[in-house]
Amino acid sequence: MKLGILAAFLVPHRHFTGYGMANLSLSIESTERYSVDSQFRQDINLLRGIAIVSVVFYHFAAQLLPGGFAAVDVFFVISGFLMTKIIAGGLEAQTFSLRRFYTARCKRIIPALLALCLLLPLLMWFWLPALEFRRLGNYISYAILFISNIKLNKDAGGYFATSSHENWLLHTWSLSVEWQFYLALPLLLMALHLVRKRISMMFSLMLLAICSFIGCVIYASAGNLSSLFYLMPFRAWEMLCGGLVWFISQRYTFSRARARLCALVGYLIIAASVVLITPDGAWPGYLTLFPVLGTMLVIASNYQPLAESIDRHCRWIGLSSYSVYLWHWPIAVFIVYADRQHNALWITSGIALSFLLGWLSWVLIEQPANKSLSRLSAPAFWLVVLATVSGCYIFGNLVKYQTLVNSPNPLVNQIANEAENKNRAADPKTSLSYYGTGPLAAVIVGDSHAEATATALAAAAQGHGSVMGMTWSGCPNLSDAHVDKNEGCYKFNKSLAARLADIPSTTPVVIVNRLGHYAESHLVHFDDKNIVGIQYLHTYAESMISMACALNQHHKVYLVRPVPEMNVNVPRYLSHALMMGKQPQDVSIQEAEYRKKTEFIWQAQDRAVNQCGVKVIDPSRWLCTDGRCMGSKNLQPLYFDDNHLSETGNRVLVPMFKEIFR
Repeated sequence: MKLGILAAFLVPHRHFTGYGMANLSLSIESTERYSVDSQFRQDINLLRGIAIVSVVFYHFAAQLLPGGFAAVDVFFVISGFLMTKIIAGGLEAQTFSLRRFYTARCKRIIPALLALCLLLPLLMWFWLPALEFRRLGNYISYAILFISNIKLNKDAGGYFATSSHENWLLHTWSLSVEWQFYLALPLLLMALHLVRKRISMMFSLMLLAICSFIGCVIYASAGNLSSLFYLMPFRAWEMLCGGLVWFISQRYTFSRARARLCALVGYLIIAASVVLITPDGAWPGYLTLFPVLGTMLVIASNYQPLAESIDRHCRWIGLSSYSVYLWHWPIAVFIVYADRQHNALWITSGIALSFLLGWLSWVLIEQPANKSLSRLSAPAFWLVVLATVSGCYIFGNLVKYQTLVNSPNPLVNQIANEAENKNRAADPKTSLSYYGTGPLAAVIVGDSHAEATATALAAAAQGHGSVMGMTWSGCPNLSDAHVDKNEGCYKFNKSLAARLADIPSTTPVVIVNRLGHYAESHLVHFDDKNIVGIQYLHTYAESMISMACALNQHHKVYLVRPVPEMNVNVPRYLSHALMMGKQPQDVSIQEAEYRKKTEFIWQAQDRAVNQCGVKVIDPSRWLCTDGRCMGSKNLQPLYFDDNHLSETGNRVLVPMFKEIFR
């Protein structure tokens, strides 16, 4: 029964020898005859082709098309136009059916997405580490319900973050945005149609688009860039602009000369957008107006001669653009896993494979599934949709909760699991954590680096008492300093003296921070925001010394030298290298490189020693040997990323912390 339902979405067995095999032999060139009818807009198909080529090239070779990500906005405008045409046109002709609308969307979108969500885990059953396989299952359950954009928004990082390049289903965010828009648009237009004599539908869409765009501007100024990128309300204006084009086209038509000019300008604006725009700053934002405007001009012009001359040679690209979009991203992720994202041969092969798999998916999945599902009665159709989507969702959750466990290489699995071997004791509400039993023997203060080493201090304190943690992630302990996008940090630092006042003065305070990172990245600002260069570093050092000396007045303060930072994510680098059949060496950096990079912080800590008598302890004595600071030993990671010690790695520092209690 389950196989039968799945077959209805993929390649129906009873039709394979006829229709399916015919499509197998369908040449790319023959798509010119196969797809054109009186309703076919070749300019829109060309726009799809331009958009998918831009997106694919951006994901494989961003240096060639730095603004290729903006082509997704072209897709949004196209979707808005076509959906408004179907809905508003149907309402005017009194032929619109909400059930038929949603049925068509399901037939168009779900089959290929379902195939992706089921084939990916099957292909990776013996290859992907269990930790990453569970993460894949988690995203499958969100993607098939079209809410992956909401999940991605909650996750750390963002679309352009390096860590996102290894999320196999990152690209499904845009499908979720479109689907959410599809749910809302027909209801909105149906409501507006009822009051069309009093309220203009076009004016209403224009007002909503303006409100959505204003929301983008407000959120961008507030720094909520992840929500801005992923969530439908901030993308709605782009699709509504496509809808506005349909209403405008019903009222106004261009002369042939003006249509040609309008189309040419539109194509040029789109081309300039994908070549010149960069992912810096808020997106969508003011610059998003350019690809949106360019797409609106092309669609509004309805100028076909130019599109015909180009589209006839590459029509299959636009027709298969949805499938190409689905399959290209996992290929790009695989190349990142292989660490070949800068290899021209791998990039070229990845691009070619993306279009080949996309075309095969269009021929073997999209079209057969559409025809097969169209033959079903309405109850049978919705039963198939419910069964397959529910089955995929359940499968994703079975993987997520380890009811279904894959079988990766044991060594790869062990190394990859070190990414989760971290201290999670800190309470984010109180910023406090507790370790061990007995009277309080020490307090550890700092950012996430303090949290990562807290259990090592607790192990060193055994026999002396317990340890309390006062930590705030992303917050260096500086006086009168503000950390960008971390409003609670200033209050946390201001509260430290009062919190420590309740603790006996004989209890030592250990301060651990990733101090160099905040200074190098200028993540901290002071009352005078205009200071730069040497003056900025001087102010930064004075702020650090001031905080350490203030706390040292009532407690013995120990400043921990910076923990050496690796050039790669250690568990990820080692596990991925083994997955690709390589024989990796232990991760390390030169100790001289570490000392040079942290010299500024060492000097500031030494000044604090001379100024107020704080003590300094140096983790490099235990983490660095023979001129190299180790990120792993015998392929056992000591870090859970590139700069935080794991629970395995921080054990190396137990002897260092024991010196505090002698």
